[in-house]
Amino acid sequence: MKLKCFGVGLAATLSALIYGLYTNEWETAVKIIGISAAVPLLITGTLTGAFVSGDRHRANYHTEVKGDRNSKSKRINGLLVMSAPNAVLIIILIVIATKNN
Repeated sequence: MKLKCFGVGLAATLSALIYGLYTNEWETAVKIIGISAAVPLLITGTLTGAFVSGDRHRANYHTEVKGDRNSKSKRINGLLVMSAPNAVLIIILIVIATKNN
């Protein structure tokens, strides 16, 4: 599953790069890559309970069935792997842009 998610993330990255090459609209291509990195990270944050208080997170943890928790953990890992190629490319583009200025 992780390889499939990595492939989806890589396909999004490559399609945005190809779009940027053909249309020469790099601002739009970078926005697509940024959105492709941010959306899975936001969904991951929601699934992990990063945006709720500790009491709610603890209550949710103790009321979950172990099978559901494992399934959610697999989805979270898949989403993180999916956003990885996009996040790495955004970091590389930021480093290149700051070195040129």
